Amino acid sequence: MGKRIFLILMILLLAGSMAMASGGGEKAKKTSGFVIGLSDFSLGNSWRVQMVAEAKYAASQKKDMVKELIVTEADNSVEKQIADIEDLISKKVDAILVTAANPKALVPVVDKAMKAGIVVVDFDNLVDTNNITAHVDVNQKEFGKVQGEWLVKALKEKGNIIAFNGMKGTTISALRFEGAKSVFDQYPNIKIVQEVYADWDYAKAKRAMEDLLAAYPKIDGFWSQGGAMSQGIIEAYMEKGMDPPPVTGEDGNGFLKIWKKIKDSGKYPGFDSIATSMPTWCSAKAMDVALDALTGKTVQKYNLIPIPTITAETLDKYVKPDLPDSYWCNSQLPADIVMKIFTR
Repeated sequence: MGKRIFLILMILLLAGSMAMASGGGEKAKKTSGFVIGLSDFSLGNSWRVQMVAEAKYAASQKKDMVKELIVTEADNSVEKQIADIEDLISKKVDAILVTAANPKALVPVVDKAMKAGIVVVDFDNLVDTNNITAHVDVNQKEFGKVQGEWLVKALKEKGNIIAFNGMKGTTISALRFEGAKSVFDQYPNIKIVQEVYADWDYAKAKRAMEDLLAAYPKIDGFWSQGGAMSQGIIEAYMEKGMDPPPVTGEDGNGFLKIWKKIKDSGKYPGFDSIATSMPTWCSAKAMDVALDALTGKTVQKYNLIPIPTITAETLDKYVKPDLPDSYWCNSQLPADIVMKIFTR
């Protein structure tokens, strides 16, 4: 009898300890009061400024769920971004949204965040890992491929072109160019005579273009993966009294406005364009995915945002003549916030 009582007591003690272990290892699901970190690698151009504004606006519209949004900016430093994410982990945020300066360098710190039980969603520039809650992106190869196919057709499958890439070392720039080059490689009479890295920046692209015009007075077309760069290319031509050739672009308002001006003037019959879009609200989409994961909903590992394509026929639908050049037209921000951001 004594052995039987002892056995029962041991079973009860074991069950109690298992129950305590289970309760301590599982966090009760919250539905509100989340603290979310956004680790941005740079605010180096207007797209990135607007992207952060989209996240802040989205958080303000979800005050019932988002208690605080903590935004960090690494000024293009991989080391600073790693330290920023380490700091967010130490703050015990519920989720971290990441747009990565380097796809491989951030893998260990993302692993650390995941191990700490933090929801991690990357977007725009992705981290090269599957140990992550979810990825949010457009199909960047398709982005470049759509532009490349249009340019080949515009040039009738023959010509010398210059490629304007974004920031060297970033996933998004590399994938866009890979998509475009997969098209150009199919046409032996299409030749890339120069590759330029202008960081998606208007001023850098324009300066580069001014130098390139001296070296290459006759270029048949430009593949540019960023609207601000496209605008700089076109304006460099026009300021020298030269007709710009076909240039691919993006949905930056400055580029769309100059495209509309050229189109309406009829003075440059050799110019045409196409504009693809990486929407600035991808940060808000990443936040939605993170909140779904935090509240126990099933989320997909890869979440692709469709790429709208602007042509000469649909240009008037997107261009905003009353807004600044630095505005990106595929946006979810209300007009009053846009004006506050872009008229300071």
